[in-house]
Amino acid sequence: MTTREPARPTAGFGQWFRTAGDYAWRLLALGTVGYFVVILLSKLSLVVIPFLASILVTALLHPLTARLRRGGLPKGLATLATLLVAVVIVGGLMTIVVVRAAEQAPQLGNQINDLLPHIKRWLINGPLKLNPTTVNNLNNTISKDITKNSSAIASTALSTTKTVVDILAGLVLTVFSTIFLLYDGDRIWAFLLKGVPRSTRPTVDLAARAAWVTIGHYVRGTLIVATFHGVVVAAALSIMGVPLAFPLAVLVGLGSFVPLVGAVVTGILAVGVAGLSKGLVAAVVMVAVLLLDNQIEAHVLQPFVVGRYVRIHPLAVVLSLAAGGVLFGIVGAVIAVPVVAVINSAARAVLAARDHPKEGDRFHPEVDDRRRGAP
Repeated sequence: MTTREPARPTAGFGQWFRTAGDYAWRLLALGTVGYFVVILLSKLSLVVIPFLASILVTALLHPLTARLRRGGLPKGLATLATLLVAVVIVGGLMTIVVVRAAEQAPQLGNQINDLLPHIKRWLINGPLKLNPTTVNNLNNTISKDITKNSSAIASTALSTTKTVVDILAGLVLTVFSTIFLLYDGDRIWAFLLKGVPRSTRPTVDLAARAAWVTIGHYVRGTLIVATFHGVVVAAALSIMGVPLAFPLAVLVGLGSFVPLVGAVVTGILAVGVAGLSKGLVAAVVMVAVLLLDNQIEAHVLQPFVVGRYVRIHPLAVVLSLAAGGVLFGIVGAVIAVPVVAVINSAARAVLAARDHPKEGDRFHPEVDDRRRGAP
């Protein structure tokens, strides 16, 4: 009589171990490729960052170009008209900022000079009770430090000059890339799609179009939020008579393109200028305005303007901001959230098309246009 050998208890563990090893090797390979891709992108940042910026600008301007083409304008004229509108708006905004800054900067300097004696008296007679000699010698100490570090300041100026040259080169590349993407973006995408295996082209096309819809709504929604922040800050500072109200408002609006932290950091500068020029009460009022402004953004603008098309968990936003900032600095923080939003939308579109083919259509911009009655 033969007896059956009991099953080895380690068989299940061995299978699990082999499976884990297979996935570990795959993850290691993907991580290695990803690491070298990041290194390559960082080396080519002067090309990659302007091109990514041109994609964001194209997503913002493309609806106007499409509307002009539907109105009967040829492709070239529609592109040229769109660029002229953008140049007029941006150029006018920059002109106003420069003119206001040149006009009101001396006023701010005079107000700060008038405020310095009050600050000295507060430091001496206030709760800190600092030594009068220490306070009076503070200005001399700062002047000596500036003189002592003049060489460092000069090297910083040279470094700043190089940075300005890099920025101008990146700006030129961004403009040229935007022109070609607006004029010939559909043909460029069709050409790139030919490099994908024929069997996967519909899936890749669906994912890319879903990503394009998302990035377009993200940029336009963020622009609306930034405009709201700028208008609120400009109104508050103007009512209180704070100098440089319009330049500070533009700065706060630009900071809004960095989610969660951008408007807060630039808002601190507005609070500081209000406090230096008009005193503590103005600074407190500005803090209250910024807190109210932030609540309106969080509970009204983000959910209804941006959140409908960009569904990203706040933790993912924070982590992407941190990663983008570490890898590419401020520019990385600006483009991190759009990149994550694009990846998220593309993945959701592919999964929806695989599981429920009819639901996948809602990610396709042409289907969206037909449902809205667009021509």
